Amino acid sequence: MSRFVLIILVISATYTIGADPGEKESAREEKLRSALIDAFQNIKKASSKGGLDDDLSSDLLGSMIPLPNTSKNEKFTTEDSFDLFADDDGLTFAEAFGNVETERRMSTTEKSHNVQHIVKTTKPVDKTTSKPTNDVLGKLTDSIRNTVNEPRIQIGVISNETHLMGLESMLRVMDAQILVEQWGSLQKVIKGHCKEDLQEYIEGLQENMLWALKMEDASGRYTSMFYWGNNYWTGSAELCSILNDQHTPSKNHNRSVDSQIFSEWRQDVSVTGFGPPFETAFYNVRMSVSTNLTDIVKTRRTLHLGLCLPRACSREQVGDLVNAVHAPLLNHKVVTVRSPQHGGYSYIEDPTFQILLGVSCLVGLLLIAGTAYDMKIAREVRARRCRAVNMVSAENGASDLRLGLNGLDSITVAKGKSMYSVNNNIAINSNNSEERLTAETSSTTEEELKLSVWSELLLSFSMKANILQILDQSVGSDTVPVVHGLRSLSMVWIIFGHTCIVVFKYADNTALRAILEKSFWFQLIISAVYSVDTFFCLGGILVSFLYFRTNAKGKLDRLTKGRHKLTAGVLQFFGLIGYRFARLTAPYLFMLGVVEVTMKWFANNAVFEQPANDHETCPQYWWRNLLYINTLFPVEQMCMLWSWYLSDDTQFYAVSAILLILATSQFKLSVILTGLFFLSSLITTGFVSYSSQHIPNSEDPFTQFDKIYDKPWTRLGPYLVGMATGWILFKTNLKINMGRIWASVGWTVCTLTLLFLIFGLYRTELDVTSAAIYSALSHSLWAACVGWVIIACSTGHGGWVRPLLSAPVLYPFSRVTYCAYLVHPVVLRYVAMHLTHPIHLGELLVFVLFLGLTVISYFLAFVISVAFEAPIVTMLKILSPQKKPHRV
Repeated sequence: MSRFVLIILVISATYTIGADPGEKESAREEKLRSALIDAFQNIKKASSKGGLDDDLSSDLLGSMIPLPNTSKNEKFTTEDSFDLFADDDGLTFAEAFGNVETERRMSTTEKSHNVQHIVKTTKPVDKTTSKPTNDVLGKLTDSIRNTVNEPRIQIGVISNETHLMGLESMLRVMDAQILVEQWGSLQKVIKGHCKEDLQEYIEGLQENMLWALKMEDASGRYTSMFYWGNNYWTGSAELCSILNDQHTPSKNHNRSVDSQIFSEWRQDVSVTGFGPPFETAFYNVRMSVSTNLTDIVKTRRTLHLGLCLPRACSREQVGDLVNAVHAPLLNHKVVTVRSPQHGGYSYIEDPTFQILLGVSCLVGLLLIAGTAYDMKIAREVRARRCRAVNMVSAENGASDLRLGLNGLDSITVAKGKSMYSVNNNIAINSNNSEERLTAETSSTTEEELKLSVWSELLLSFSMKANILQILDQSVGSDTVPVVHGLRSLSMVWIIFGHTCIVVFKYADNTALRAILEKSFWFQLIISAVYSVDTFFCLGGILVSFLYFRTNAKGKLDRLTKGRHKLTAGVLQFFGLIGYRFARLTAPYLFMLGVVEVTMKWFANNAVFEQPANDHETCPQYWWRNLLYINTLFPVEQMCMLWSWYLSDDTQFYAVSAILLILATSQFKLSVILTGLFFLSSLITTGFVSYSSQHIPNSEDPFTQFDKIYDKPWTRLGPYLVGMATGWILFKTNLKINMGRIWASVGWTVCTLTLLFLIFGLYRTELDVTSAAIYSALSHSLWAACVGWVIIACSTGHGGWVRPLLSAPVLYPFSRVTYCAYLVHPVVLRYVAMHLTHPIHLGELLVFVLFLGLTVISYFLAFVISVAFEAPIVTMLKILSPQKKPHRV
């Protein structure tokens, strides 16, 4: 019955149209044509099925898919779906489907990806219709008859989801169109000023207000490179922030042509015009997305969506708002919401920052006071020198002047007070770099410049002395020069590897790494993990070589003379551990505080997610770092992740101290224990690798980090290899007679081994057993090659390698290596956390970033070394039993 009622209504409408005059009749006819087509098509379909009135109504409703608004206030909902004929602007429902012909031409490739499914209806229809009673009705009936006999294009609905055309339409999560269309349901999840401001924002979007369009422009959306790893749809935090400022264009026309052109350009961008009627804030929403169409999104992805919304909305409200949105295709769930404007962290109120500020102020005052005191002494020394020169010149003549000056070149220590010489030739000619003097202090036989211990401790903070000490182009007799080159180059290699790791996390083309990993030369970056083994080996070499040489010179007698061997050994052990603890801890603790404060600020104020949770772990577990035992706990609880090396190296130092002290009285027992430790480390590493099915490869060198990479029992091998190397250097006194053939064989084997370790995994598939053997031996083999390089270069068989690694220009960089290791990850994080957009990486850009970060890291390392490390080292020398003059 309802079908006939509807036909009567349609015929009545057409009669009404026929009563309209001229052009109005034609326009209305055209506007109603498509609506009548849909009506008759659905009537026919219901008739063929024998359906009832309710079936007809549901069929009509089901064919009306909500569409984007074409007017200011239009909203397609279920209640007003029968408003088929015209909206406020006179547009018909059928006219909204003006792109169906385009959809009909869609490629088969798009169909295969479920982008749009188009169904062609080819069933014959009843061509019998009643003859129209007037011309208008005849035109409409003929048009309907011709149309319904043609294949009808409909938008298919599969699994209750509308399949859209194009990746941009499919990957919509939350934009202005979705926000306006779904505002009726979305406003139920928020309240207060946030709801009121959002209502104004939606009204501004509907009215195309410029400020509302700018807010939409500042919000993120899918743009491109989704399949190239672009998970950052961040928009523009800067544009959202600048909308809070009211900018009016300048009315000054008395400018040059270029200025006028620039002024016109300014009026077209965000720096001009009025802002919204409320304050805006930028929100970065991290969400997990997936879809049932696995051909499009195969795995669960983590997206970062930037939204410019009213500042009255809290992060929780924004999270609820985004969770309530119904995206066309993606299933999303909000993980966290970040907003720099809602940071909630004030570093001024942070106790850690207050301690850092107090320490920095105190150290700054000591540096200023020490430098001023050093300059004051230098002026006094110059005055005394002038008086001495004048006296000698007047009494003995010019011929005795040189003899008088040479008599001043002496250093004496009396009653705990140092007396410094005038002539700087000592600093040039001395064999021991620790005894070189850089200040112009003087003493005469009649009047000596005496400094108390407190004065020397103050002079330890002299920036002049510390800078000259770091920049000194000479080394002492107790130092192996090639160590400086290996240390400097290894540190640069570490910075390069860390740069690549960190910057790829914030790139919009993270899939580039998968391409670069297939490159042969990319193995140089992945193999940077071996640079840590170089440091372990160098540490073992220096501690062994210097201990045996110091003991041979009898400089440890003050600790052992007159005491039982056990007591003397215990005193030596605690003396070595205390010296290392005091030397390393000052800059280490300072950087721990810096890391905690900066990561707290990043966690609350940065647009991007911070790379680690140091803002949570450092306040709880900093004491583990202080005791150098943080690698004995899970990596998830580690503060300052890169400090694992310091923890392992200190634990190795404690083991080596026991072995070295034991070697002075029980050498064979010490050798046996060293061999047992070495073998147990290899076996343990292989067992852990085999049991955990660890397969080292070029794609992820940090797999099993918490089981293999950072644990001391798996990294002890290189350190013990270094200790053996140091003992060889001591026993041979840096002199080994080696033929050219044997030297060539050694260099060939060493070179091939290093090349194998760097490039050996390139396109190589290992099974579990071979992977376990490789994991157990690779790090110790690398250390053995480093040991060979040091022995060959130190004994005169290094060729061109020796002058390269012992170049004096590398000495300053080597002396600040420790501080550079502490600082460079903080610099990397600081640069990354101040980004507001992902970066598009390429080989050249990565290299430029690496160079810039290296320069900044070494500059800051130089500052921290002058302020913290060098003063501590000098004070330890002043307070040590083998008291040495202060280097100022």
